[in-house]
Amino acid sequence: MHLFLTGEIQIGKSTALRRWLDYKKLKTDGFLTFFEERNTNSRRLIMSDTTRLRQAELAVFRDNAFEINLDTFEKFGLKLLQNSGKYDVIVMDELGTMEENAPNFKQAVLTLLDGNFPIVGVVKQRDSPFLDAVRTHPLVQLITVTTNNRDDYRQWTL
Repeated sequence: MHLFLTGEIQIGKSTALRRWLDYKKLKTDGFLTFFEERNTNSRRLIMSDTTRLRQAELAVFRDNAFEINLDTFEKFGLKLLQNSGKYDVIVMDELGTMEENAPNFKQAVLTLLDGNFPIVGVVKQRDSPFLDAVRTHPLVQLITVTTNNRDDYRQWTL
């Protein structure tokens, strides 16, 4: 079984997931995404391993427009999804709509979901064929995070 969180933007999905991982004291593999401010008009979306030691730029947001680096999904992202088996769980934080144009990365995610190795992650609520496939996957337990339940992570199980 796999555990994915979904919910409104900025509701605390990633924070709740990281608290759960800390609470469970799990060794993690996989990826994290986060924003890095460059200046008032620009910020970068970064993909990193779960230790934040290896990082790559997924996208740059500048003046209400963004430029996606699909090569990052297809090379760096795939590398982060290659499970070595030395970890307790694969983390996917977060899956969104940019992946729609990264077919190899999407296929790797869906293949891992078909497997038995535990996965935890965050998936956006937006509708897209890829995100719908993740949310409705038969091995995915989906929790909608709200302000009322985001601190209930101690009760979540795989």
